[in-house]
This record gives sequence, structure tokens and C-alpha cells, in this order.
Amino acid sequence: MKCVSPVQTSDTSSFHNTLTLKAASSTTGPDLNSLKREPSRILNKDPSTWSIEEVMCFVKEADPQALAPHAELFRRHEIDGKALLLLRSDMIMKYMGLKLGPALKLCYHIERLKQGKY
Repeated sequence: MKCVSPVQTSDTSSFHNTLTLKAASSTTGPDLNSLKREPSRILNKDPSTWSIEEVMCFVKEADPQALAPHAELFRRHEIDGKALLLLRSDMIMKYMGLKLGPALKLCYHIERLKQGKY
């Protein structure tokens, strides 16, 4: 499945928050390519309503370098939006097999979702 294209909205605050979310994704600095991309339409929805496919798109877009290679795990483990918001780093490492670095990055993005910065 391909991630959906953005929809133009008049709410620029969510647009800027999404860019911030995607740009501050790595310890080596922002992903400059993500600054050029427009946010996906799913990032404007309530994350608890996301399907497994939408969660996979979020993971791929949140940090294309560090997290995109792990996106398929979310389908394998049936992680939808509600499950995503319940994930903790220990679960991600133990049950999904991610190393500490990617697990922490994913938790950072999940925390931002919980704070309503999507």
C-alpha cells in the first residue's frame, strides 16, 4: 500500500506541527528530505482511529531512515492506532525485536502523537 497524498487544509498549525514531528527524528539532525515532503493526510486524523495501514504509513514517514525498514512489523503484530498509542519501548524491543535506538525514536514519535502534535 502506498501512503495517501496530503489534502490541503486551512489549518496551518497542524501542517507545521507535522513538519516538526518529521524533521526532529534523528540524533544526526533533521531529515532534510522530509522537510520537502508534505505531510500525509492521516497525520491530521485522531491516531486512535488509524488502521494498521495508516500506522505503517506513519512509521515510514516519521523517520524514513531509521523506522521505515520496520514498518512491516506493524502489520505482522497487528498494530493499529489504539495499539500504537499503548506501545512502550520495552514492548517494542522484546516483542517486535527493534534495537534500542529505533525503539526510542518510535517512542518519541508516539509521545508526540499523545500530546496532540499530529
